[in-house]
Amino acid sequence: WLRILAIAAMVLLLPFYANQPEPMISCMVWQAVFIAINLYWVIVIIRERIPPTMSVDEQMLYDTVFKDCCSAKDMLKLLAKGQWIDAESGEKIIQTNQRVEHLMLVQNGSIAFQVHENETIKLHPGCLLGAVSFLTEEATVADYVAVEPVRYLSWHRDTLTQLFKAKPELKSAVYEVIGLDLVDKLIFSHKHLDMDNITSHAN
Repeated sequence: WLRILAIAAMVLLLPFYANQPEPMISCMVWQAVFIAINLYWVIVIIRERIPPTMSVDEQMLYDTVFKDCCSAKDMLKLLAKGQWIDAESGEKIIQTNQRVEHLMLVQNGSIAFQVHENETIKLHPGCLLGAVSFLTEEATVADYVAVEPVRYLSWHRDTLTQLFKAKPELKSAVYEVIGLDLVDKLIFSHKHLDMDNITSHAN
């Protein structure tokens, strides 16, 4: 609003400069320059505040994963750097003792987190795959197996490193998403263990 008020004031001053006994040409030129600069920034600000158009899938990811961590525009920049991959039911997306070089985000479908072929928890849309191994650069301790056809987004480590250098705020957003994802998995796994204990005592 301040820029718009400044533009209005400068526009109103132009007739004053022009109607002097000797028109103040230099002042008029500078006013025109300042008007142009402020108009440019007003347009930039308006464009930044216009919400981007998102597909149904992108809107779902934003609402369930990124909404509290970054803007929709930043999320779209991040998604644009990833690769969409489809996995068939029964396919191992990550294998035990594998060093993960990609950070993966489930868009739809279910994935079983298996330790020694025993399912520990089931991961659903919005979950990350291999996040701990991705962060620590150590081998995984479990298999990630598609329970049904799965579609997920994959970012290579090098791609994210380059993106984070250009946009540090995205690095903060991604690490916040990873942290929230790990907390959700811990809470879910504890609930899962509690249910198993209740079932075993009942039997």
